[in-house]
Amino acid sequence: MKKIIGLLGMITVLSFGHGLLVSAEDTTVIPEKTLDTFLKEAGAPNELLLRWEYDQKLDLYEKGQEGKIEFDTSEQVEFIEKEIPSRGEPITELIEAPKSGSFSAAGTISSKKLKVSHDIWSMYYKDVKYKSVYANYHWGPSVKFRGTKGDKIAIAIPSGWSIKAKSYECKEFQSSDGVHRWRYMASCGGAPYDLDFYGAVWNLTRSDGVRHKGWASFDMKRTSKKAQLKVLSKYIEDTGSSKTWSIGWGPMSVSINGDQTDNRVAWDTSFKY
Repeated sequence: MKKIIGLLGMITVLSFGHGLLVSAEDTTVIPEKTLDTFLKEAGAPNELLLRWEYDQKLDLYEKGQEGKIEFDTSEQVEFIEKEIPSRGEPITELIEAPKSGSFSAAGTISSKKLKVSHDIWSMYYKDVKYKSVYANYHWGPSVKFRGTKGDKIAIAIPSGWSIKAKSYECKEFQSSDGVHRWRYMASCGGAPYDLDFYGAVWNLTRSDGVRHKGWASFDMKRTSKKAQLKVLSKYIEDTGSSKTWSIGWGPMSVSINGDQTDNRVAWDTSFKY
């Protein structure tokens, strides 16, 4: 009887162990080197590979499994803080660093450094050509003490384009020192804060006093040959106590108002077709 029990025990252990092996094999983690190779073969520049986090690379890699992808363009700009004359307390505003593209700053944002960028790809899904648009933000060394909670990031498109259903993405990352690997923290509320035919707005959620960065994205297809080949993104900082926001949409425009200060940075990028 003891032999039978022992044999059954061995079978149970082996079966359980085999189950663990199968489970481990089923959980596939794609190495970042594999993602980098894939994106580089699709035309990604080295600076994009250094700037993007694993999750963002994986997002585009998975799109590439559904159809061919091709790199179009990247545009990045850094804003630096400059003090402007004031009768009261010192006022600072973000101005565009040298070697700028078609970006513009307006209002004030309480950090010494903010980087924003667009990365645009061509994607083919079921023989239909889409543009996959990514808008990235990255707060620099002088971090906002309370984080990005309540801030908004938007992407707006011209008329003559339509957004692919269920293609909306937004992820937030943070790092204590900006050197070690950034950690994924949240999905910007889990869904866009506001949607319109001309784009989407996401609500950021992090309240930690550390460095923050993230990205928002969706895919769009051209419905008119006369459609403008450009996208617009806007980052809005919540500096007040307003809990309600009004959002106005138009072709290639988005206005977001929630505070009297209405601090914002906007950037637009042209692409090829």
